[in-house]
This record gives sequence, structure tokens and C-alpha cells, in this order.
Amino acid sequence: MSFEDSDIVRNAVRIEGFRDDEFNYQLIRALGLSAYGGSTVGECLAAATEITDGSPQSWTLAFERLGAGVERRGRSALGRGHRVSGRDHLLRASTYFRTAEYYTEGSGDRPLELGLRSHACFVDAAALFEPPIEVVEIPFEVGSMPGYLVHPAGAGASRPTLIGVGGFDSSAEELYFQLGAPGAERGWNVLVFDGPGQPGCLRRWPEMTFRPDYEVPLGAVIDWVATRPEVDADRIGVAGLSLGSYFAARSAATDARVRALAVDPPIVDMSRYMQAWVGTDTYDMVRDIRPEDVIGVPEDLLPRQMQWGIDAICYRFGVPSFHRWRKAMESYRLGSLIGSIGCPALALIGDREGAEPLAQFEAFVGGVGGPVTAVRFGIEDGTSSHARADNLRLSAQVLFDWLDERLG
Repeated sequence: MSFEDSDIVRNAVRIEGFRDDEFNYQLIRALGLSAYGGSTVGECLAAATEITDGSPQSWTLAFERLGAGVERRGRSALGRGHRVSGRDHLLRASTYFRTAEYYTEGSGDRPLELGLRSHACFVDAAALFEPPIEVVEIPFEVGSMPGYLVHPAGAGASRPTLIGVGGFDSSAEELYFQLGAPGAERGWNVLVFDGPGQPGCLRRWPEMTFRPDYEVPLGAVIDWVATRPEVDADRIGVAGLSLGSYFAARSAATDARVRALAVDPPIVDMSRYMQAWVGTDTYDMVRDIRPEDVIGVPEDLLPRQMQWGIDAICYRFGVPSFHRWRKAMESYRLGSLIGSIGCPALALIGDREGAEPLAQFEAFVGGVGGPVTAVRFGIEDGTSSHARADNLRLSAQVLFDWLDERLG
């Protein structure tokens, strides 16, 4: 039904998205967190109207302005005694500052500033839950891994516990909305954390970069969580999202304390996965590039997304150049370890993820040594985005129902 002459405006913002595919995904990623209070549709769409398609700078400014405004509302609400409203505003502000931070690699102090604002808003909101979300620091090597232990309502005996492992650019705050909130409402303890290579860890410990033997930091996480009185050490599961699925799988293959593994989507060879992500021509380029080489390069010679990407991968993997990163990727392969995964495993993937992710999904399902449940989602399920960023409710239902039937 259309009323062309109507002077009533029922919606002032049109949903058109961006020509830039990565911008579209990052917008959906932020929108998806609305399922558990991490954003609102209206706020995200309002920010999107201020963004110039393909301009990382305009993206950062738009979401930073949004985060600052929502934080002001939250602080004001708390000052007037409105605990729930203040908490909810701060949760969303945390998301918007993280979303602003995403495109700030290589821009001086901006990633640190925005990341710290995201963290601070979440920490203040965490204290306002009942029971409070516990802010934790897990000692590891030269520093520590920051995170949150999310408790379900009600005291009692030790419970099953899920450890959430994020990917390339995730944060413990984002993992709360993806795993912590849905787990706690189902009676699970959920530990989410920032490990080596992830922004929340790198802010304080820049030498703690990604590493192929991620079972080592994850072992420290399991050591820590297994000592907690509210945790049943015989019912610990690990869930990896995006690149975190590779890290989680290594832990399940080498640590018998992992009693259930979920990977979304499974990654058995990060080198091939990254090649597919950046494109074969870019991945195989002959000329080596360092982050400092792209400063001031015109966009028609090197798109801003590529300039950002080179800085991001070198920083997070602790390498000086693109070729060194590509060489390092050869060590990020499960190889024969895949057969050592003997605990129950859940493999999730969307049909629109692409040919390489689907091939790695099949390799994982066919290669694990224990029982595996394979779930493929179609666009008709409302899951057209990577790791179901657009349907966290469905993702949580599938994951936690499966966990309940094995460890609950």
C-alpha cells in the first residue's frame, strides 16, 4: 500500500546500506547486538546516515559521536537514580565506541582512546547487573588477559561454564552480547576474554600478539576458571567465533578439560581462509608492503580498506610487513591436530559464507575424532552474515540447546 500524497512521515531513514561490502557487514554486526541490548536499530541507522561510503574516517566520527551522546544519557540517568536506564545506555555506548574503534588502525592514539572508552562504559554497566558481571584479569606471561565472568541469576551448586573465544577484531565486551547474555539467562557461567592479538589485550600489552599455539593462553584461561567455586570443572565448554574457532579447536585438541567444542565457522587453515578473505591477487602480490609505506598513498592507488588492513594485520600478528604476515600464516593450521579433537563438537556455518569457509567446514566435520554435529544455515533462516551476526537469538538457541544436551 502506498499513499504518494500523504504528508505523514512514518520513517525518516531509508535502509539502503553501503556499496562497500565490509561497511555493510560492520553495520549489520552492530545492529545484530540489539538482540541482547548492545545497540538499537534506530541509533545505528542514524549513525549510518552520517557516513560517507568507503570512508573509514567518517565511519569512526559517526559512531564516536553516537557513543558519546548515548554515554551522556547514561551518566545523566544514573545521576538521577535510574539504574536500569543508565546501565542500558552504557552498554550501547560501549558497542558504539568499539564500532568506532574498528577503522582506526594506524591513526595514532585513536584506537587506544576509543577502546578504553568502550571498556570503561561496559565496566560501569557490569556493576549494575544482578548479580554483577565480574571484571577479571587472567595472569599470562608478561601481563594478563582482561575479561568478564558472567554469572546466572541465583546462587547454588557449581554450574556448567562456557569460555568464549573471539576472533581477529572481537572484544570481550562484544562477546558478552554474543555469548554471555544468552548463556547466563540459560543458567550457564560464561567467561569472555581478550587474548593475545585482540585489541583489549594489545592496549595494555602490545607484545602479546596473535600466536599459532593459542592452546597456551587458553590453557591459562582454563587453569583460572577451573579453580572458581561456581564452576564445575568437569563441565567446561569452549566456543570459538570467526578466527576464534581455530584457537578454540587447538585447545580442544590438546586439553582434555575441554568437554565440548563449538566452532562458528570452523577454520582448519587460517592461511587459506585469509587468502580467500583478502583475495588471491592481493594475497599473492609480489611487492612487500609495510604499514609505514601506505601513509599518504592516494586511494586510487591503494584503497583505504587495504591501507587499514595492512596496518591491522601487522600490528595484531606482530610482524613488520605484509609478506612476513603471509609467511606467519603458514603456522596457523590444525593439520593432524584435528583428529585429536575427541570431545563432542558443534560446527556451524551459513551457506553464504563463501566457497573456502564451506570447504573448511567440510574438512572439520570429516576430520574430527569425536562426535560432531554439523549445522548449516540458509538465508531463509535470517542468517546471511558471517557467524550469524544478524541473528544472535537463533545462534544462541542452537548453541546453548546443544550444550545443555551434552553438559547441562
